[in-house]
Amino acid sequence: MAQFKTRARALDLLGRQQIAGIPTAINELIKNAYDAYADHFEADFLRQKGMLVLRDDGMGMTRDEFENRWLTLGTESKLVKNYLPPRDPNKSKRPVTGEKGIGRLAIASIGRQLLILTKSKQSTNSPVVVSYINWELFELPELNIEDIVIPVCEFSDIPTDKDVDNLKSEVVTTLHTLQQSGRIEKNVSARMIADINGFTVNPSHLNETLSRIGHTLIQGGTQFYVGDLEDSLIADIDGEPGDRSATKMEKMLLGFQNTMTPNHPESLIDVTFRDYRSDDGTYVNIIDDKEFFTPEEFEKADHHIIGVFDKYGQFEGTVRIYGDKVYNHRVNWRDNHYRETACGPFAIQIAYVQGEQKSTRIGIEDYAVIKAKTDRIGGLYIYRNNIRVLPYGDTDYDFLDMEKNRSKRYSSGFFSFRRIFGAVEIGDTEQSGLIEKAGREGFIENKAYREFQSILKNFFTQLSADFFDDKGDSPQSEYFKEKKAELNKIKEALERRDRQARVKKAQCIKDLERFFAELDSGTIENNVARIVDQFRMDVDTLNNTKDADTASERLLVYEGQARKSLNDYRKSIQIPLPKGFTISKTIQEDYDSYRKELKVLEETVFSTASSTIDSIISDSVARLELEVSKRKRLQQAVEQISDDAINQGKKKRAEIKGSVSDISQRISKLTGDLMQELDNQIRNVKSQFGELATKDTEDFDLVKERQRMEDEIESISERNNQVMDRIIRQLEGIYVEKTDDGYITNDQISDAMAEELAELRDRLQADVELSQMGLAVGILHHEFGSSIKAVRTSLKELRAWSDVDSNLSSIYQNIKVSFEHLDRYFSLFLPLDRRLTRKRENIRLTEVNNFLHDLFDLRLRRHNIALKHTKGFAKQTIFGFRSTFYPVFVNIVDNAIYWLSQSEEPEKVIRLHADAEAIYVSNNGPSISAADKDRIFELRFTRKPNGRGLGLSISRQVLNDEGYEISLCTPQNGATVTFKIAKKEQQ
Repeated sequence: MAQFKTRARALDLLGRQQIAGIPTAINELIKNAYDAYADHFEADFLRQKGMLVLRDDGMGMTRDEFENRWLTLGTESKLVKNYLPPRDPNKSKRPVTGEKGIGRLAIASIGRQLLILTKSKQSTNSPVVVSYINWELFELPELNIEDIVIPVCEFSDIPTDKDVDNLKSEVVTTLHTLQQSGRIEKNVSARMIADINGFTVNPSHLNETLSRIGHTLIQGGTQFYVGDLEDSLIADIDGEPGDRSATKMEKMLLGFQNTMTPNHPESLIDVTFRDYRSDDGTYVNIIDDKEFFTPEEFEKADHHIIGVFDKYGQFEGTVRIYGDKVYNHRVNWRDNHYRETACGPFAIQIAYVQGEQKSTRIGIEDYAVIKAKTDRIGGLYIYRNNIRVLPYGDTDYDFLDMEKNRSKRYSSGFFSFRRIFGAVEIGDTEQSGLIEKAGREGFIENKAYREFQSILKNFFTQLSADFFDDKGDSPQSEYFKEKKAELNKIKEALERRDRQARVKKAQCIKDLERFFAELDSGTIENNVARIVDQFRMDVDTLNNTKDADTASERLLVYEGQARKSLNDYRKSIQIPLPKGFTISKTIQEDYDSYRKELKVLEETVFSTASSTIDSIISDSVARLELEVSKRKRLQQAVEQISDDAINQGKKKRAEIKGSVSDISQRISKLTGDLMQELDNQIRNVKSQFGELATKDTEDFDLVKERQRMEDEIESISERNNQVMDRIIRQLEGIYVEKTDDGYITNDQISDAMAEELAELRDRLQADVELSQMGLAVGILHHEFGSSIKAVRTSLKELRAWSDVDSNLSSIYQNIKVSFEHLDRYFSLFLPLDRRLTRKRENIRLTEVNNFLHDLFDLRLRRHNIALKHTKGFAKQTIFGFRSTFYPVFVNIVDNAIYWLSQSEEPEKVIRLHADAEAIYVSNNGPSISAADKDRIFELRFTRKPNGRGLGLSISRQVLNDEGYEISLCTPQNGATVTFKIAKKEQQ
């Protein structure tokens, strides 16, 4: 009797060659872990070692289960009760995702060599089952499955590299036997043996390393160590150079479970993929949950479609347009003539984002994030029992022809895979005839799939026509068209405003920079002095004028010219603040600094110049014995100022008239166009009525025709009224009120509100960042503290050994020095921990000095900076919380080190000094410009590249809370910058 024989290559054909690629294979292994009731699946790609470690904390397997289930093809996991995989009694029942028993063979497509470790959770004393497989054996021709040995051993603990070598030796022996019998060639055998010997792995060591960030096999689970990896793995992870689209690994593994829709099912397994790109222990998690869509992003989308398809393929649900208008909607599918479908009922939840930013309701920042995600991983994901069905969701797998319809500009082509994200929830195979292909390349294209595809194509076509057709006339599409047009107009108006604002802001920044540059360089003082010098020279020419009356008249002329030049120059350095839009806080702070400096110039430079002109006139009158009437001088000055004021007023009045005239013309043209459109529509309706009246028969629906004609007229009339109502509200919004302090206009109110909003946003962001920093310090203090104590104890024990063994002495010293450096940094957190050390005390400033030296010693030496203190500083104490004062000194010295490191000073010094009134911190680095003297204490102001602008602002705030203040004072002791810390004066 003849029997079928199975070649070893059959296993290769069913496994590696059936799977589309490595990402798909890993997806299959995650499903296996899910079926094993695992809570975690972790992949660790050790690039430098060329190894991929895959681990789960599922039920694991006994030796019997491993040999009779894992090593058996086509297991009846869903067909026969006795073959169901072990279930965790502490967890709810999970539907089995695997059914053909070949998904486990997908691992062969990842790499040629495999070490398997598994431990069953069914017994606390279960051994660790270990097996080694070389998949290349199954590629060899003329070998039957029974010719290949799969070594399996049991261990009481995780095996070492020597244990693995013993397993490999059994396969090496098999190769020698096959080669000696002539079943394989000698060169093939030699090459494979060399590859096997090159596969070095120590599971015991790797478990100690990897379990620190994952789970350990001791509690049970399964682990795969894969070597001789396929070359495509790195390309699947990294993608093409310069390509910003999602990599193949991201496309296949992101969204393994539905976590994007609101009220999504609970995730039952956590998936992590760590890519260790070097040997220093750092890694990148390439499928971080943040990379996938979130329920918050789902809610922020422009449009939402949520509902169910019944067993006849008919949709019933809601369509929400721009987050506002909600329609209860039905979409009929008639291709099946209302017979039950083979694909069964299924549910759908879709979020859609407009392709252009001007047409979306989403904020700019959120839109950029969501659009970037949809570009990379957008699509319609399909889930069965909340487990993703591949490859649906991949932007490259357009099984509904969305992009094809858009490229051909079909009216039904509104939807795009790159703008859509959502989930289709299908039933299990008992409810649905949709069956996945063995290679996980989609559903088998049976009747159920064809119906499923036809239902969805019809669904999106009808939705496009009903709601999103710009040229359509369906009642539902009106709201979409109106809202989209409204958003477009608003965005276009804002863009025009932003373009104008950018020009004005740029000019304002340029003017401010020019002002401070001239102020710091002394140009302003020199220009004013030049005007005064010119006046003095003009007056000196009167010495040769013999006629006293002529000299008096010319003196008045020279004075008028000088004062006009002085006034003109004063105006030339005055900078008007841009109006009509919100300026950034940075520009506002620069402008405030400018106004303070301008006031100082008025009170000093310009006032002195005016007094000097008066003095020169008085000297000349006395010296030349002239008679110059003070009344005449005053009259000349008043007339000159009056003329300037009148000219300025006329100029502004002309600008206002021009603006009013321009607005009036535009509004007049707009209202004229609106009335013309209304008149044309009325004429068109009357023309239709005329055509109707010429017909002999009166066989028409009077109510329907009247309603249609009324709707055509009223629709355009209503639109026109809305436009004109908006214009009226804008004109009524022009607000001017006279108060005791002047006039208030609506642009001042808007500016004040905008500035307040901007300030609140900055403060909120800063508070969030500070909270995160505080939490991080607290966690570090709590978690790191116990570890530090353990290391200290171990070092003491190691010292005893090093005293006995001289070989350990140098090792101990290296470890001790490195640890002391680390321990010193850790101790710096202690005075900063407000929660744990919240006690006021007298703090000796020598302790502050020691603290700063401990913290900054390396940086000070690296940049050749001296940190010195005076005797007066050493004698002083300060009363309060260490957690208040230490960060203040740290921040000041940290800033000083940075700026001194940029300085060319031959001797760089930071000096701590004090007197009876205050404490000072000085340095001889770059001086602080006049524009920044007040601003350096403002939140988020910084001149440091990548600086946060938080330190000095926080320092001022915490010191104020303790009754102290920090300020800049006149530089002392040869320094260029001096900070002063002193008690606040009692009010």
